[in-house]
Amino acid sequence: MKTKYLALIGLLLVATLLLGGCASGLTASSWPGMTADGTNAYLAGGPYVYAVNLQTGAQTWRFPDKPSAANPFYAPPVLTPDGGQLIVGGYDKKLYSIDPKTGKSTWQFAEARDRWIGGVLATDKMIYAPNADYKLYALNLLGSLQWAFEADQAIWSMPVSDGTNVYFGTLGRKVYAVNAQTGKQAWMQTLDGAVLGSPVLGKNNDLYVGTYGGTVYVLNTSTGESRVLKQASTWIWSGPILDGTDLYVGDANGKLFAISVSGTGQSWEQDLSGAIIGSPLVTGSNIIVGTEGGSVYFMDLDGKNSRPIAMSGKVYATPVAAGDLTLVAPTNGSATLVALDQSGALKWSFIPPK
Repeated sequence: MKTKYLALIGLLLVATLLLGGCASGLTASSWPGMTADGTNAYLAGGPYVYAVNLQTGAQTWRFPDKPSAANPFYAPPVLTPDGGQLIVGGYDKKLYSIDPKTGKSTWQFAEARDRWIGGVLATDKMIYAPNADYKLYALNLLGSLQWAFEADQAIWSMPVSDGTNVYFGTLGRKVYAVNAQTGKQAWMQTLDGAVLGSPVLGKNNDLYVGTYGGTVYVLNTSTGESRVLKQASTWIWSGPILDGTDLYVGDANGKLFAISVSGTGQSWEQDLSGAIIGSPLVTGSNIIVGTEGGSVYFMDLDGKNSRPIAMSGKVYATPVAAGDLTLVAPTNGSATLVALDQSGALKWSFIPPK
């Protein structure tokens, strides 16, 4: 299904499936995934993975040499902690390690049975890779399989880890804790809807999760015990973001929520134009969030002084910070990637060469 109809039509058609506990009818996201280092932005958008120079907005390289329109890349690329590998999966069921300097593949993992939709979690020793085939794969940094854990449903988002366990959600309304070394299940908890976004770890054994049921939960990482933290106005696609004292999350009605989790912050709501699909970006004194209505909003941490910046296209992907720049990857816009300065002014735009 084309992305411009995804939020308005496709997800509504499967709402009854989700409420019944079956999320197999959901359509995978097909908007770009991105990350950045000090030199390049890395964008998985369609037939290629691109490296784009942060200073000039010019293409540094693109992968692969011979693309396949039937097997695009949309999973967010992830750099290993040493910056030496860019890990990204495609719809061809392969997970690739790419040299960030040259754009050449150094290894491939081809044992998965379905598409790569979510980004991997890369640590200094391991890569935890979620696949739509219901499995979380644990690889070493050379791409060799260490273990695989099979969940109840597809896994569409990046896991998180506290060093002891790896935590992730599924389309089957489940959140799992799996031992990071052995791949053995520590606990499993059922929530009120599919978990499409990444969980976020907080203090005091807290794990925050948003659901397609429209609920933000906090789970205990030791036991899996859950409680409702906030009820949104409708479904939540991406995971919440934590800035230390407050949790930020958006829903499909365009509501942005700030939820105090420390007892010292202030909770608030802000109505924006269009569904919020990606996670907010919190950088410095700004919250930056994109909407399906085609705007990127800059606002302060109190949700005030909102400054909408109009984009060409819909903004589904989570904005990414790159030094003083904010990177935005619109869908169906005139440019594939744009860079904004701290005031929201356009610095450059990237249109892939033919």
